[in-house]
Amino acid sequence: MIPCPPKGAKNTDEAWHSAVGTVLFPLRNLHIAGRGMKWDGANGFLAQCYPLLAAWVGDHPERVMVAQVSYGSCPMCAIPDGALMGHSTFQPLDNPRDQHVYLELLDKTNIDVLHTLGVHPICNEFWQYPLCNVHRLWQPDQLHQLLLGLIKDVLHWLLKYLKARYVKDQFDNRFTSVPRYQGLKHFSKPLDSMKSGPWQGQEIRGRIRTLAVNCAPILDGSQDARKTAAETASDEMVMGAVQASCEFSLLVSQQNHSDLSLAAPDDALKGYHKKKGAFRHHKCQSLRRPKWMNYWQDNPIS
Repeated sequence: MIPCPPKGAKNTDEAWHSAVGTVLFPLRNLHIAGRGMKWDGANGFLAQCYPLLAAWVGDHPERVMVAQVSYGSCPMCAIPDGALMGHSTFQPLDNPRDQHVYLELLDKTNIDVLHTLGVHPICNEFWQYPLCNVHRLWQPDQLHQLLLGLIKDVLHWLLKYLKARYVKDQFDNRFTSVPRYQGLKHFSKPLDSMKSGPWQGQEIRGRIRTLAVNCAPILDGSQDARKTAAETASDEMVMGAVQASCEFSLLVSQQNHSDLSLAAPDDALKGYHKKKGAFRHHKCQSLRRPKWMNYWQDNPIS
């Protein structure tokens, strides 16, 4: 049993790392060039194995705790604190984290430098495992990184944008008026009234299936002569970002892929990054880096 400190207790991260370190202690002392470990195989024979800590699946708070970085920092790269909208472009890591550098800084007691980099000045248990890079352990997790990350942030930004444009009531009417149909989930309450309720994967998938078609008539500037050129351009960018994010989430949910199908979500994600700036101009996004951004940029879909 992993010990759970009471709510509000101090040093909860250290207690968690100590418990996990006890469980995984045999992996820490594994000699890669040595004899390894003898494990019973399914065929009844002993097998010479070299178990390594190579992957970890979890949400953003758990990733932050495992990597021992500050909550507003990225667990994978040392992007400046408070950077708007994550990476500026669709590109690999800006400045990948190096645990060897942090260990050297800790040995030299350069605490201020570690705080500047958003790293806790303690010895991370995961630094001690062979061939393990704690900042590259994260694996695909559709629920946490995509649905509870990208899509949830887009929904929050969109609601703030619609309020700023005074068209949220129109969106609520369309959102709650979607007719019942097989494969479509009917919602009787507006989208923002459910933000305090459960954000389950099935609920979020149901919301994004009709999100683009609910926004299109409202943000389409061709039918409204009262819009200024700036408002029309902004609405088109927001609509493009919403459409691209919905397409990306639906495409990556497919069970089977080919070379052709893998190019489609890549194009959708690039289109989202090009048009997401409309949220920033209207101050609808958080000042801190979105939790999901690094994962989908640093791990190619293929």
